[in-house]
Amino acid sequence: MPVSGSPVSGVPVSGPPVSGAPASGQPVSGVPVSGGALVPLGDDRVRPAPNGPAGPLNAGGVPKLNPVSGVPMSGAPVSGASMPGLVRPGQQQPPLGAGTVYGGVEPAQPQRQVARPRRLRPFQRLRAGMHGVSRGALQQIEVPGTSSGLLLGRDGNKAPVLVRMFRDEPTRLSLIGGLWAARVTVFRALAMGARVVVFTNQPSEWQGFGRWATGRDDRVAVMSGERPVTVGATATSPALMLYDVGLHGAQQPPALGPWQTQLTVLRQLTAYGFPSVQASNMIFLQRLASGEAYAAASVLQLTSETVNLLQVMRDDMMAVLGGQADRYLWLNPTDVESGQFGAARR
Repeated sequence: MPVSGSPVSGVPVSGPPVSGAPASGQPVSGVPVSGGALVPLGDDRVRPAPNGPAGPLNAGGVPKLNPVSGVPMSGAPVSGASMPGLVRPGQQQPPLGAGTVYGGVEPAQPQRQVARPRRLRPFQRLRAGMHGVSRGALQQIEVPGTSSGLLLGRDGNKAPVLVRMFRDEPTRLSLIGGLWAARVTVFRALAMGARVVVFTNQPSEWQGFGRWATGRDDRVAVMSGERPVTVGATATSPALMLYDVGLHGAQQPPALGPWQTQLTVLRQLTAYGFPSVQASNMIFLQRLASGEAYAAASVLQLTSETVNLLQVMRDDMMAVLGGQADRYLWLNPTDVESGQFGAARR
């Protein structure tokens, strides 16, 4: 609003020249103006003028601006010539500007400094290629890992139970259980690269097993009854000879070498199978009947607690005795194993 009650015209008011200092009690814009001490910068920021009195800011923390020029008010007197929009007596009135309540010219805007793009130093070109390493440095490289072996299942804490089925020395194992557990064990041995020979009195139960499991015919051989066979074996291609020939087990055990393992399947434990059990380095057991459990206790020197546990295991559970530790585990058959072999059973 204008200060006086009369309308504001484009002609300057007659009277003495307007000085730079505003008259006491007569603000120029109708807004109280204080003697600020801020000067504009080229990038529209404000900073305190050097050696100037600290003037108050408005409630928003922004310095009070001159209503005509739009620049912060300073405490020093401002001459009329330095204020755009004010005209001395006798000077020609500039044309009215649009958008100003005082009918003056549009206040000059401070020029912005255009930020020059910052030039970044280019990255050095990468040189990818072969790098030579001494033998001494290679010997210091270690690959961390856990125990290796055939993953037979998981224990009560869901920790994997690994079995050293193949070793650099002859190994003999016994499985007191059914055909389902024998098939799962052989299938997982094939996953380790083993070659398998099955000696059985019922070849029809194993026919087509190798073709289904590996897609080849040279990984699994099925023999009717016991026969003398020589199977080569290495650390990357071990040999598993499975004997499923009745209650006695193998009558003529083969001479084993490194990375060769004999697995004797006893579908029922009786005194006829004691020699095979006693000659084994490790024994796998499914759930046993009462008579089998006490027979195992007599030949393996089992505790009464172990005898009771062997009779209450589930169909998908197995006990591993030997190897300086007795373990109870869940076989956890995969979808492929369940689809091919059916539900777990003894």
